Amino acid sequence: MRITPHRIALMLLTVVASHAWAGRPLGTDDAATADRGTCLIEGWNERTGSERALVAGLACGVAKGIELGVDYTHPHPRDEIRGESGLALKWVPEAWSHETAAGKLNLGLKFHVGFEHPVRRDWRDSEASVLGLATLMLNDEWMLHANLGPVHNRQSHYTAGALSTAVMWTPHEQFFLFAEVDANTHSRVFGGTVKTLGGRVWLIKDVFGLDLTASRESGSPATLWTIGFGWYGISF
Repeated sequence: MRITPHRIALMLLTVVASHAWAGRPLGTDDAATADRGTCLIEGWNERTGSERALVAGLACGVAKGIELGVDYTHPHPRDEIRGESGLALKWVPEAWSHETAAGKLNLGLKFHVGFEHPVRRDWRDSEASVLGLATLMLNDEWMLHANLGPVHNRQSHYTAGALSTAVMWTPHEQFFLFAEVDANTHSRVFGGTVKTLGGRVWLIKDVFGLDLTASRESGSPATLWTIGFGWYGISF
């Protein structure tokens, strides 16, 4: 697989938001966790040009306000990278929730480390990030999310500041739409700004949904499409 700046930016989008996974279909993660004793499963297919990838993620609430997650990416073609994975810890203390004039504001932290499996080499750590999370619930229809923090690329030894922002609109309880922007301070290594539009339709409200997104990096003619699902509230 040819590692282009466009692909690196899209990989970053997945990792930082936890390519994520917790928070699909948005790349920007929310300041919320799965309830203690419950898990979520998310999966999707990515495609841009001739490159595609299958991504699956699992996250579980292990204590009040604490969520652990893992994800795996199977790219195609696999000429250089055979697979990618990640581990994440999200912490959203109840004490960090505030009522403001604009609406309820939740704050949290997310720690993530990513791994990759190059061809003819063992697994190695590839990226790490520490992100501050913020979610502002303006009303029943509108919600804002923001992630901010450093992301370190082990192979290049560069660290960049990453910022993701998203606005989500829920005009009906059975679906929502969103727009988001993902940027960083070192585009030469991490790629340019990525803009995304997408949405989800709930087949079972707040339990099982299908989603579709389209992303494009600044300066690139290629669009990355994803189609996926989310299954929530699985007890363990």
